[in-house]
Amino acid sequence: MRLPAALTPLEGPVFRGLWFAWLAANLTMWMNDVAAAWLMTTLTTSPVMVAMVQTASTLPVFLLGLPSGAMADIVDRRRYYAATQLWVSVNALLLAALSLAGQLTAELLLLLTFSNGIGLALRWPVFAAIVPQTVTRDLLPQALALNGIAMNLSRVVGPVLAGVLISTVSPAAVFVLNALLAGVAFTLVLRWRGEPARASALPGERFVGAMRAGLNFAWQSPRLKAALLRIFLFFLQSTALVALLPLVALRLHGGGPATFTVMLSCLGAGAITAALYFPRWRARYSRDQFVTIGTLVHA
Repeated sequence: MRLPAALTPLEGPVFRGLWFAWLAANLTMWMNDVAAAWLMTTLTTSPVMVAMVQTASTLPVFLLGLPSGAMADIVDRRRYYAATQLWVSVNALLLAALSLAGQLTAELLLLLTFSNGIGLALRWPVFAAIVPQTVTRDLLPQALALNGIAMNLSRVVGPVLAGVLISTVSPAAVFVLNALLAGVAFTLVLRWRGEPARASALPGERFVGAMRAGLNFAWQSPRLKAALLRIFLFFLQSTALVALLPLVALRLHGGGPATFTVMLSCLGAGAITAALYFPRWRARYSRDQFVTIGTLVHA
């Protein structure tokens, strides 16, 4: 029996394996954010410090997105992506060790959250570059939608797992599980053997040149500049909700880790629902309409 149209790319073993690697990688991201944010509420009562956890997690994406994209065009993407997962795994083990030893301060938690964000920032562009190598062009929209589902499925499952572990064991248990999941993603990616590189008559691209080419392309493309502006404005308002959610949950009557994780999971559940209906809506609405409607609904 064939899968529904939205799930067709999963019939390919290569994409399916990488999809599970992407799912495991995103589980570590959400679980780390939940554990770090909640742990910060136990280390300080400052709303600024709690909100800084989200800043520390996402700032590397802003700082390293372009360099990472340039690297993805130059180096072996499989090994590069695997290296990012190894980075995340080691960082999680360090967080777990310091937490168990009682040596984790608010400042050190922010530093290690920033370090974890570096691993995340380095992996996103390279994975986006890998996906087109695993499916045919006609299946690319469904493949990208499935990657979105993996992201948002982890957004539902990750906080729930983290909340259960925080409530029953400790935040350190979350970091240990993160290290294991990052190790799984590391293994799955290394098992993939991409297509051999084709010989090119063009000279190899260099790091600075690749970044310059990317900036020039963005600057000369009105549509891309408009898209980047929309993305910036959306994340400017959307991240504020996630950053302050731990404090909102803590101050609710009877609020605790479970309240916080349920709130985050609801955000992911809504995103998954939208992604499943994406093929149907795609025939009725343009991409610009999608972005506008989504931004208004979130606001």
